[in-house]
Amino acid sequence: MTAPQQIQQLVTFRIETEEFGLPIADVYEIIFVPAITPISQAPKSIVGVINLRGEVIPVVDLRIQFLKEPVKSKKQRIMITRFQERAIGLLVDEVKEVLRIDENSLEPVPDTLVTSQTAYMRAICKMDHRLIVLLHLEHLIDTMEMNSIIREIDHKEENVL
Repeated sequence: MTAPQQIQQLVTFRIETEEFGLPIADVYEIIFVPAITPISQAPKSIVGVINLRGEVIPVVDLRIQFLKEPVKSKKQRIMITRFQERAIGLLVDEVKEVLRIDENSLEPVPDTLVTSQTAYMRAICKMDHRLIVLLHLEHLIDTMEMNSIIREIDHKEENVL
């Protein structure tokens, strides 16, 4: 008897023509793009903050994070994730679907692609005629920059109260 295959679910999304995925457990909510309030002197990829049911959430534009030109479209969505116990929004071009994948379809990132700039790549999923890059959320977002933004947000919230 063979061991049962582990199946996991991924939320897949698109940045330009590239397809990416995050484990469904890392995505708490997917929302339409509301008004985003810019934050002065924030890193370029942190396009601002949104107010989601009373919680101020920083938003990272993954197009900018991946060195692409920012665009606006009706298909864009914000995926709400958690980073160090704090809600973070990831602005993506389009959320595609939730996929059930077999762990055996995951391949390690080829050694030739492993650099400090590609540390966000956890694995590559091979499905039919598609390749989906699984993201490593902790490596995608610069910890020092995000902590600085969170401190600034917390400071502004304290001053309002």
